[in-house]
Amino acid sequence: MKILLKSAYYLIFYFFVINGRIVWAADDFTAWKDIFYQEALKNGISRQTLDTYVPQMTLLPQAIRLDMAKPEYLQNFFDYTRTRVSDYRIMRGREMMKKYKTWLRRVSDNYGVPPEYLVALWGMETNYGSYMGNADMLDSLATLAYHPRRRRFFTGELVAYLKMLEKEPSVAPKKGSWDGGFGNFQFMPTTFQVYAVDGDNNGRRDIIRNIPDAFSSAANYLSHMGWTPNEPWGREIILPEKPDWGKLHQNETKTVYEWQKMGIKPKYIADFPQNEMNTKAQLRMPMGKSGPVFLTYPNFKLLMRWNNMELYALSVGILADILQNRMPRIDVPADFVPFKTTSIICMQEKLNKQGYHLGSPDGKIGIKTRKAIRSFQRDNLMDQDGYPNIELLNKLGCYNL
Repeated sequence: MKILLKSAYYLIFYFFVINGRIVWAADDFTAWKDIFYQEALKNGISRQTLDTYVPQMTLLPQAIRLDMAKPEYLQNFFDYTRTRVSDYRIMRGREMMKKYKTWLRRVSDNYGVPPEYLVALWGMETNYGSYMGNADMLDSLATLAYHPRRRRFFTGELVAYLKMLEKEPSVAPKKGSWDGGFGNFQFMPTTFQVYAVDGDNNGRRDIIRNIPDAFSSAANYLSHMGWTPNEPWGREIILPEKPDWGKLHQNETKTVYEWQKMGIKPKYIADFPQNEMNTKAQLRMPMGKSGPVFLTYPNFKLLMRWNNMELYALSVGILADILQNRMPRIDVPADFVPFKTTSIICMQEKLNKQGYHLGSPDGKIGIKTRKAIRSFQRDNLMDQDGYPNIELLNKLGCYNL
């Protein structure tokens, strides 16, 4: 019986694309809801809760479109930080640091997470609570649980959301992000279950309307992941005048002292602090030699676990540093031109054809693509920064496609 149910679970998803629009087969969604009902029962959801909410579940094709969307342009460091670490966000962040100074200090003392990181995450996630999402939570999670791409993950989130509706209805959100995040810090339902706390001891875990609860829950999450107090997320650095590209791009983790011996220096202070010398650090060049370069420390990996995207984690760290006046805002060069995703796919296809195997072209600059680029740059006597530039794309016949 379990085998039959599992087979049905993977066969019931059907949709058609007509003129760029997703058209759903409603009968299949109804069949999926019947199967989900039984699975949710096994996970401890009551029949009363399921009888109330499962019939209300409606497909939201927009959630699937957003989940599968491919940007026209490569999402690069400069464009990403220009909007997310804007002058307005910096100004508002400083205002929030002052407004909630007492609570931020109390939460920081309890969990070991500095106030500027909490405020930076808050700004990145919801622009300091000004926009927490307007998608129907039940429908979004049901749609993404129905869709096969990340079915297992979102089925777990949907079950967790139903448990919220059942056990903590006063704080369960009706609206959130299209991907199921909600509240000031955009917790997923499973994250709320495990890490949300009642920061002001009023008997509720309200991460939507209660700022102390929101701060405490975010700090609790980072603390349980292993946040190291009194250690930065990393530092922007200066490369040596003539880098040894082979050593700088092995994706290795070295101590700060070892990086320093290779000629790397911090950008905004004279020397690396002595207490950081034994800290394990990784070199990150999100724009190759044409952009800023960073050493990232263990806390950075926790920011990546919050959102598994390098540009996101870098932006949080940079915003936190700016809020504490540890660094200025990073300006976008006047002559900067972003590359189209089609140009990157073309580059990947050409590199594959020339024997620099990087897998299926997808328009993203991942580890395999960077390795292939470095090999091509080495073989063509270019600086091996592992990032596309006009010279490289032109050589491959892929610029501005």
